[in-house]
Amino acid sequence: MAYDSNRGRTVLFGGSAIPPAPFNDTWEWDGENWTQMADSGPPGREAAAMAYDAQRNQTVLFGGGATTAGVSHIMGDTWSWDGRNWTQLADSGPLPRTSFAMAYDSKRQRIVLFGGEHAASIGPAADTWLWDGAAWTQAPVTGPSARYRHAVAYDSIRDRTVLFGGFDEKTGALLGDTWEWKRF
Repeated sequence: MAYDSNRGRTVLFGGSAIPPAPFNDTWEWDGENWTQMADSGPPGREAAAMAYDAQRNQTVLFGGGATTAGVSHIMGDTWSWDGRNWTQLADSGPLPRTSFAMAYDSKRQRIVLFGGEHAASIGPAADTWLWDGAAWTQAPVTGPSARYRHAVAYDSIRDRTVLFGGFDEKTGALLGDTWEWKRF
């Protein structure tokens, strides 16, 4: 889910489903009612992330996964929602992943993506990526350990992206640490 501040709507796409496949529908919440908006666009998925890009007036969706007919697929595609239509923006950038987090940095006008879970053969991620509306760029930073199922949010007063928690696959531990990142 992501909040579209320009239109005053919360946008929801996809999600978990009992087989046969994850949902590929789009819903919006106006504060009183849910309205189904579209069921065409990105393939159905779960464990993706979305953030609203206020500079470009679009909700951006990246990644996620789906299991159909017993086969798991992890995605690495980028889509935008303008309130009426989905448009595929890119299929290159970060490796495909699930259970990661994204937030919009309003000062730098970039979406920040961190971590997530790759295919089992690769394991969890500890990388940071930036979306500028046209392409993904990996940020050369060190910081939190590899993790997934964490949360990030942009703090506009302190000008930092804040990360909390997650799951550490190596130790099996739930993490309760907090990290801040400020790109100069």
